[in-house]
Amino acid sequence: MTLVRFRFYTSAVFFTLQTLAIALFSLNATATGTVLRGKQVHPGMEFVYSANQAADDLSVYRVDKTSGRLIEVPGSPYKTGVFPVSVAVTPDGAFVYVANQGANSVSAFRLDRQSGRLTAVDGSPFAAGRYPDAITVSPDGRFAYVTNEDDNNVSAYLIDHESGKLTPGGESARTGDHPISVIISPNGRFAFVSNFNSNTVSSYQVNQKTGALMPAGVPVPTDENPIYVKVTPDNRFIFVANYGAVTVSAFRVDRRSGALAKVSGSPFLAGAKPYSVTVDGSGRFVYVANWGSHDVSAFRLDSQAGTLKEITGSPYKTEWYPYAVVVDPQSNYVYVANNASGNISAYSIDHTSGRLSSVNGTPYLADLGPYSLAISAVR
Repeated sequence: MTLVRFRFYTSAVFFTLQTLAIALFSLNATATGTVLRGKQVHPGMEFVYSANQAADDLSVYRVDKTSGRLIEVPGSPYKTGVFPVSVAVTPDGAFVYVANQGANSVSAFRLDRQSGRLTAVDGSPFAAGRYPDAITVSPDGRFAYVTNEDDNNVSAYLIDHESGKLTPGGESARTGDHPISVIISPNGRFAFVSNFNSNTVSSYQVNQKTGALMPAGVPVPTDENPIYVKVTPDNRFIFVANYGAVTVSAFRVDRRSGALAKVSGSPFLAGAKPYSVTVDGSGRFVYVANWGSHDVSAFRLDSQAGTLKEITGSPYKTEWYPYAVVVDPQSNYVYVANNASGNISAYSIDHTSGRLSSVNGTPYLADLGPYSLAISAVR
């Protein structure tokens, strides 16, 4: 059994695990799941990408938009650097980027629009800081941002729209202690970073010419150990999964400065050790992957107040230790990466109630330790 190194987050500290936990990852060998293979890609198709932390690779699936099924593309999975923990895609679906936590690098791939295969971008992998934990791409596809845990900063990169190459974008932005997630608002004006050890979220204004991040007010307190952050489609609110608690924090975004103000009633109760949070494209529903209770919480979002009310039937069971949750661009389906089970759960969304129901064939097999998901449409 190969020895590997992971970071896991507890309610107060992180620790290093030197052995591959058989009780977690050997389940992949016998996990129930479906593998479907596809042949052709056309504009308008949607893809799900899974960064598989324990396998050092990236799985790629085409979404059957009629059923929500995942069909693995030819050549998948694709090798990345050591311990890939985050994946992001350019808005047109042309380029895919993976933060490799164990290699201090970013792998870059180009999508072949005919076959769905990935090929490495020239110059990949690109250097990152120490222990990169998350990567995101700006809504206009011009910039990429990476949080570096051990440097307490965010690196900015310029994206070459022809080649996909990354070029450092100047001075890094300082964060709080142990930054995890970085995300850009849909209007491209603001960035938000969760600071795991500081129990805060930092906000920044984005320089539209250079991509540089400038602090917007002071970091605001969250509940214990914030991990992943999501912005609503209308840019008005952000939600933060608090791994050290059982809650999701909600904040209102000042439309001029990007500064954050706590929503009344926040934080809102979720499951055990909530890890990831997402918002559907309509801005009506919020979904949270709960690592400790092996399920997904579903909420209805009050678009005026920013408050959350749990949906009847929530939470919905997943497989073991769900890390990431995403919604497809049409807000029809929810996908969840189950880290210990080595697979991806798929659900359809009831557009009226926000309730979830399992897609036929779920869960779908991934490689060892799926950790991060991204979903995009090819333009």
